[in-house]
Amino acid sequence: MPRKRKTLPKDFDEILRSGDLSAMRAVFDACELDAQGSYLKHTALAYVDCPDDLARWLVAEGADLEAADRYGRSPLHSRAGHWQGDIAVLIELGAKVDRPDGAESPLHAAARVQNLAAARLLLEHGARWNARDRNGLTPLAAGLQQCSNGSLAGMASMAELLIDVGGAGPKPGLFTRLIGKAPRSEADDPALKAMVRKLGENFEFHRADFNHDTVDEASAGLERLYALFSVPPVPRRDLHPIDKPIILPEGGWQEAHQALWKALVPGTGAAPTVQGEVIRISGRVAAEIVRNGGINWGDNYREMVDAFDAHMASGMPLPDEALARSRVAASEIRRKRGDPAVLMELAVQWVALNPMPIALAKPDYDR
Repeated sequence: MPRKRKTLPKDFDEILRSGDLSAMRAVFDACELDAQGSYLKHTALAYVDCPDDLARWLVAEGADLEAADRYGRSPLHSRAGHWQGDIAVLIELGAKVDRPDGAESPLHAAARVQNLAAARLLLEHGARWNARDRNGLTPLAAGLQQCSNGSLAGMASMAELLIDVGGAGPKPGLFTRLIGKAPRSEADDPALKAMVRKLGENFEFHRADFNHDTVDEASAGLERLYALFSVPPVPRRDLHPIDKPIILPEGGWQEAHQALWKALVPGTGAAPTVQGEVIRISGRVAAEIVRNGGINWGDNYREMVDAFDAHMASGMPLPDEALARSRVAASEIRRKRGDPAVLMELAVQWVALNPMPIALAKPDYDR
């Protein structure tokens, strides 16, 4: 009898989507029950489009419910980590709800993608709401850490679920409460409050450029998170008006750059003023070189540096010594050398010399 293949056919996704159960089962005439597919190397049970009847048949034939993919995740874990993943049949068949993969539990995976239905099922079947991953994060903390502006509404629902379940646990005794060792709700955790505030700051920075069809939903989700964690709402941000002079805050250039970024730089695209653009360019270049190691460096970034250098000589230009310093720094940074903080410092100096906003012509670069 010929040996069966250890890998699923390349068109297995299409076969699953066809809805033809006979065709799906026929795949395993030539493939092992735990054959792996996709770049994730997971088994048929892990596929989001795997129908319940096929899953039941596979397990009845001897497929491994806990077969690990390339990242050590079981089929249940993998499905829980997909925003559309349905895990009901896997739980019905006996999959382990708390199996760790060395980094996170299935509930962590569900929280990260706001798969609320999966999270509810996991909790109903005994998953630990306070399990910790290798970074010490609970599912709620992991979800907040990965939350984006587009997932604020879903994260609010996930947070409500996890906080409610956490608060419904065994109540501490009188002695435990008296000595101050009673466990706190995650809603009182300062680290999670800080995460929520950071989400608010990020959303308000991008609010003006957010999708108009979904901005209200995202904003409402953020308000729910503020209420859950008793976090004061982050004030809405308005860009500095183009007809009023820019006043630099007191302190060093680092503090000034941060304040000018908030006041002059839009959520996406080039700034409307030259002042905002030199702050934006210097900040973007520094982030790319220092934080990303220059992995995205290319012509767009070099054009941004060229534009920055030209701006330093425009309007009321920098003093000769500072202008020479700008040219040296720009020359080095074009080659991903030198210290990008120099550009940030010089940008602040130039804005101080040119407090009246200057409209920016459309730039050649698109970063």
